[in-house]
Amino acid sequence: MDPAMERRRKEIEDKRARLAELKRQRELRAAESSRSSLTGSPDPTIVHPSPRKSTREEIDSILRTIEDRPRSTGPPGSPALRATRPVSVVSSDNEGPAASKPTTTMVERETQTMSVALSTVFEYEAEPKKEPEVIMYSKEVQTSEEWAPPQSKGVGTSDSERDESPTRTPKASKRLSRRQKERDEEIRAALKKEIADELRAAQQGSEDSAATQTGGKENAPFRTLTDEELNAVERSDEFLDFVERSTKVLERALEQQFDYDILADYAQRTADVDEEDEGYGSSGAKKGRRVKEIAQFYDERWSKKRVISDIDFSTKFPELVLASYTKNTSAPHDPDGVIQVWNLHMHERPEYIFHAQSDILTAKFSPFHPNLIIAGAYSGQVLLYDTRAKSTPVQKTPLTGHGHTNPVYAIDIIGTQNANNIISCSTDGVVCGWTHDILAQPQEFLELTSPPPAKTDDMAVTCIAFPQSDPTYFLAGTEEGTIYPCHRYDRAGAKAGVDSRVKYTNHTAPVMSLDFHPAKGQIDLGDLVLSSSVDWSVKLWKVRPPAATGTSNASAPGGTQNITPILDIAREDLVYDARWSPVKPSVFALVDGAGNLEFWDLNADTEVPVQRVTPSDNKRGVFANMPSGRGSVNRSLNKLAWERNEGRRVAVGGLDAVLTVFEVGQDLGGVETRGEEWGGVKRLVQRLEAAGDVNGK
Repeated sequence: MDPAMERRRKEIEDKRARLAELKRQRELRAAESSRSSLTGSPDPTIVHPSPRKSTREEIDSILRTIEDRPRSTGPPGSPALRATRPVSVVSSDNEGPAASKPTTTMVERETQTMSVALSTVFEYEAEPKKEPEVIMYSKEVQTSEEWAPPQSKGVGTSDSERDESPTRTPKASKRLSRRQKERDEEIRAALKKEIADELRAAQQGSEDSAATQTGGKENAPFRTLTDEELNAVERSDEFLDFVERSTKVLERALEQQFDYDILADYAQRTADVDEEDEGYGSSGAKKGRRVKEIAQFYDERWSKKRVISDIDFSTKFPELVLASYTKNTSAPHDPDGVIQVWNLHMHERPEYIFHAQSDILTAKFSPFHPNLIIAGAYSGQVLLYDTRAKSTPVQKTPLTGHGHTNPVYAIDIIGTQNANNIISCSTDGVVCGWTHDILAQPQEFLELTSPPPAKTDDMAVTCIAFPQSDPTYFLAGTEEGTIYPCHRYDRAGAKAGVDSRVKYTNHTAPVMSLDFHPAKGQIDLGDLVLSSSVDWSVKLWKVRPPAATGTSNASAPGGTQNITPILDIAREDLVYDARWSPVKPSVFALVDGAGNLEFWDLNADTEVPVQRVTPSDNKRGVFANMPSGRGSVNRSLNKLAWERNEGRRVAVGGLDAVLTVFEVGQDLGGVETRGEEWGGVKRLVQRLEAAGDVNGK
């Protein structure tokens, strides 16, 4: 209905109510007049009201005016001809000379005066003025959609935008949404029942046709869904999940062209062409040390203007690699933290996307539960995600004093399949142990403090590393550049916390990464540790086990041993991460602030890397509109990760939020290892230790 017509109708109803009130007041006046006539004669100065006939004519005139009917003719002085002038009805209970003068004045203005019992003034206008509509709301007044001011609802107007309209209450919008959901559920239930009946009839019909051999008649004829049924089906979670899974399967199948060349001409191929040597993105190096870029991942929606903070491969599904991202400062309404799980067989969009309310600083696949992802946030929370659930965490630690209150930069999952724990460490020196089932309160709480002669007790931990053989002992790298050995529990000769008898000092800037040797071969190399720092260096340490530490310190009570590295590798830029190869005993990789990925083989050379590559400019992320090449802005790399099963793939990422995956040759990766490789590393360590002892003397 038009708002103007509705307003007009409302005004007519109000005037009719006022006329009814006028009639009631007239009856009261007549009764009062009759009572006064019985008691005595009234004061002659009082002007009596107009006759009954004039009053009826006045009322009829007003009714004809507000109903927009033709006006009736009457005497020249009748009120019908002056309906456009306001008619005042004044009532007074004062019957004295004072009331006669204003009444006479009103008569001179050709306005009739009636005396009634109530002191109320009503003023009517035949043609109401057009004024802007003012809508008042209160708790007792609820408006419907008809009273909303007219507005154009475009095609792109979403339900959330309409719900936020000031003319609709939140309760009404929720009611409508709930009604729509209930309606959709009813339609889907009816369709499911109909399909079940058709399947049952088809199955019964197939049995009957097999028995009688009289097939040919359709038991379930084709029926076209109505628009309402079609919308209900398209909005269902089952349909959306089906479309999501189906499109992912198709994209994976289409991406198989990267693994197999469907246009290969076998007649033109020569025998001396090596696919590994001449693949796309291969670097120039001897056979076996080639590094080939195989994929780059970047999502315009969720990777834009973010920074990659951590990378990890799945141990159960080697084709899955996750990358955690910090906030996008130009999108304050987007989630601050994002985790994207990419598939090497699907390059255009991530397999999974997870969100967090704070920046994600570290994230890892659980090696014991392939569907779980553990992450550490800037808010101090430890988050647990499940690939079978939604994009939000299924569990998270509370923002209370029971856990971390500072950013969590390091997380590790240690233990066995039946007994494992999540170890997290924050920059305030607090180390917490959690279980996957309970994140409401830590199972272990350990506060690390700097041993004397440090100026303060505060220890800002940036990274931790556990050896393969002892989950109760770990190393902690700090912002001051010192690496401290720590114990989770009290043991003989040492208490839980920082072991003040030994420290590894040689870095002059914050330690960015620590990594124990995998030690999966013929010779135990589990005491070798790689550390990287922003002091432009990578150092190789030979860590002393806790038992040896206690024995050595027995001869020098109260003293602190300063352990120096056995190998110091100076680089040309900030080194953000360094990781051992999971299969090759002498190979490790590092990334630096210049955007380089370097591969080192200690058996081949300890001075220069055997291979150096840089990600291509196919997807430049935030540097898309900037020039590339020498002299341009470098795309710094701050994280790398090896694929742990075969060690043939390396993923790197950094400042531009582009995740790049490389494939290495057989000398840098692969399950095939020679016995002399392990022996070569052992002999190298012995020579370096001997040289260090000589230099120390």
